[in-house]
Amino acid sequence: MNKVLLTVAVLFGFLAIPSSATASCTSTLGDCYTAAAKIDSFWYRWAAGLDCELDYAECIRMLLVGA
Repeated sequence: MNKVLLTVAVLFGFLAIPSSATASCTSTLGDCYTAAAKIDSFWYRWAAGLDCELDYAECIRMLLVGA
């Protein structure tokens, strides 16, 4: 039950952010994925993609909570 409430709270948080504000985070994520896709090694590419996801989550967190 707690996970469901947390999920709902996060979704409402995303809905509260204007889409123009998340556009910069999303475009940065796309650029990061493009750079990660160019890596030859599977594991390094996977790790770079994971790093992209963490950077995206941090960017969204900064928009939700602030600095």
